[in-house]
Amino acid sequence: MSLREIEFLSSNGRDLIQGWVYTPAGEPRAIVQLIHGLGEHSRRYLHLISALVDAGFVVAADDHAGHGRTAMRQGIWGDAGENGAQVVVADELTFQQQVREGLPVLPYVVFGHSWGSMIARAMASDPMAQLSGLALCGIAAQLRGIEQTIDRAALADLAAGARAAEPAPAELVGQLFDGFLDRCGPNPGPTDWVALDAEVVADHGRDPFNNFGAPLSARFLQSFVDLYDQANAEQWYATIPAELPVLVLAGDQDPVCNYGEGAYHVSNRLVATGHADVRTRVFTGVRHEVHNEPITRAETEQEIIEFARRVSQPG
Repeated sequence: MSLREIEFLSSNGRDLIQGWVYTPAGEPRAIVQLIHGLGEHSRRYLHLISALVDAGFVVAADDHAGHGRTAMRQGIWGDAGENGAQVVVADELTFQQQVREGLPVLPYVVFGHSWGSMIARAMASDPMAQLSGLALCGIAAQLRGIEQTIDRAALADLAAGARAAEPAPAELVGQLFDGFLDRCGPNPGPTDWVALDAEVVADHGRDPFNNFGAPLSARFLQSFVDLYDQANAEQWYATIPAELPVLVLAGDQDPVCNYGEGAYHVSNRLVATGHADVRTRVFTGVRHEVHNEPITRAETEQEIIEFARRVSQPG
């Protein structure tokens, strides 16, 4: 495997986005662009990246504005600048263009987890993306905090005001995560919803590149809601090419997808709107990170590899 680093200026004009391209030793089958979730970074996916590279795929992964190594370089966490919803999608399209410059003829698959699933859905709507496949993991759909709880008027006022770049009030951030610990048993830790396995949760918490507890700016919180609305709008389905294969993966104890119901909802709407190539798998008894849970990691990786292999075959 070879590793190439990519650095480019974010569309917010402030951050230098940090990205990596992992290339297998032999002739690659296709490119898989990995889009990470909220409060984490792309190298948390090294196990999945390694599995994909071993299977013959190039993997491209970067750290979003306000996240991971990008945030460490800039010293700014939990903020993507003005119009953050557009920024993170535009940055992924720019990253894709730079990755494709060296490998222009390979099929291109996008994998997005959680917040990354929202970014990936918006990216897939752009004709520039020209994807061969779209894989959505820990899909953010039917999220109670956004659809029922968060005070949208209060958030909009804050995000439009002079203090938009300052941390959002804890009450509003808490509303976003409403109900996340409902099925985590007595006395749960604040991030127990991430995984059933205690070691995965502990690893998530001690990773300095995650910095999950870093305050989110008011404008970032608004951009998160805006992008969620865009990715889950009824109009979104018509923007996705009918022939684009889609894979949806989730856990049935994951509040981010309404305990699996959101995953089925998105898949069913895709089929109902003329997208015939849709595969859905909701794993029993696991939470948000099905790709990290020890009991589902291997099966999740196999699902992704088989999907990427199938959609990248000629003809």
